[in-house]
Amino acid sequence: MSTAAETDDWRRKYLESIRSIEREERQFRDLEKVLRRLVGRLCVAAHGQSPRLDEELRRLGEAVRNNADAQALEDLSPRLIVAVNEIDQLAATRSTQLAATTVVMDPPLAPAPPRMSPEPVALPDPAAAAEQPAEAIFGDERVRRGLTVILTSLRCDPDLVSAICALEQRLTQSLTREQLPQVLDEMAELVGLRLQNMGRAKQELEGLLAQMLTRLDDMGSYVAGQSSDQTQQLESSETLNTRLVGEVRAIGESMESGNDLGLIRSQLRTRLDSIGRHLQEYREREAQRVQAVRERNEQMRQRVEQLESEARKLHTRLQDEQRLSQLDNLTQVPNRLAFEARIEEEMARFQRFAQPTCVVIWDIDHFKSINDTYGHRSGDKVLKVVAGTLVAGIRNTDFLARYGGEEFVMLMPGTKIEDALRVMDTLRNSVAGLGLHFRGAPVATTVSCGITQLQPGDSAADAFDRADKAFYAAKDSGRNRCCCG
Repeated sequence: MSTAAETDDWRRKYLESIRSIEREERQFRDLEKVLRRLVGRLCVAAHGQSPRLDEELRRLGEAVRNNADAQALEDLSPRLIVAVNEIDQLAATRSTQLAATTVVMDPPLAPAPPRMSPEPVALPDPAAAAEQPAEAIFGDERVRRGLTVILTSLRCDPDLVSAICALEQRLTQSLTREQLPQVLDEMAELVGLRLQNMGRAKQELEGLLAQMLTRLDDMGSYVAGQSSDQTQQLESSETLNTRLVGEVRAIGESMESGNDLGLIRSQLRTRLDSIGRHLQEYREREAQRVQAVRERNEQMRQRVEQLESEARKLHTRLQDEQRLSQLDNLTQVPNRLAFEARIEEEMARFQRFAQPTCVVIWDIDHFKSINDTYGHRSGDKVLKVVAGTLVAGIRNTDFLARYGGEEFVMLMPGTKIEDALRVMDTLRNSVAGLGLHFRGAPVATTVSCGITQLQPGDSAADAFDRADKAFYAAKDSGRNRCCCG
């Protein structure tokens, strides 16, 4: 009976594993839809630059709407890049021609009389224009934030972590029209690789499940064999009993009807020999049956050990993937996915017990200039040190996560907003006093935050939006401060 219960438990666990993989696959399918939708909107935003670019954007938009695969989108990339480069070359050519026209203009033969005229318009300097950075795309911050969300969801794949970190570093800076197609191509490639890895993982899990089902079938056969052995043992015992009863009855009849003592002794000896043979046959049958049971038990023990070993490996792998999917690789604090799960728990707890709970949004001030001035290694160091400082300054019951880029979010259950403000100001001053240096140069680091307290009827989005508005108020009022909302 215990074997049957264990069998049902293993079957349930592995069916749940399959369902978990399928849920994750559906999640990444949804992410792919978001990415395709984002590409479509960017195609609309970039329309009108040139006829050729408009045609390539139209092709790209149609491919996205038709759910083209990764290879089809990759085939469109070279022509799209060529169209973008043509716009850049055309702009550079026009600037050069305009500069050349200005240079060869003959000066007037005589000073022209003064006259009223509008202020002269300065022509653009081609050299200065070349030095200026390319113009950022419209809605750059929102685009980068959306791409960062997708990258966060891809972090659960250990094979993609290094590529994701490199792409996240690029997203800390403004995106230009020239950079966007390449970034989208890399994002699409990462999503495709993740789907491929998920497909392989699903196939491996299906193969493992098939092996498990085979082992479970073996267990079922083993249980059936045990029942058959018991039946055979019962039949063998009944046969022996029938034979012994018959022999004893025959002995009794011989003694009652016989008058010759020698004949009686001869018949008794014959019957006893027959009883001995029956007992020997029974012992031999039982010995064979017991040996067969032992061999079958040993086979089952080995198969169960193999099943347990495979199950432990799968369980460890699933735990690792679950941990990686909710941990920020750089700062080693929870990531956005972990925050979204935790805030739903806190919302449910707040609705039930109505304990005061605060939501806090942190942002490192002028983080882009830190990256531009000191390099991304310095920016990474700042992120790790700031995350460590924030974690060290809160309680075990509080929760800190990296939301994306240089933003962090915090949940403080059982805390009123005035108490949260006091703690946040202490943390803010701690960050400002870190005295970070990179290669001997001081790196000024300050943070700003917005705080809100959960209100009755709030959703998670409502609370986050209020904290976000308070955060922007802190930014607009000079940074390095905390505001409540």
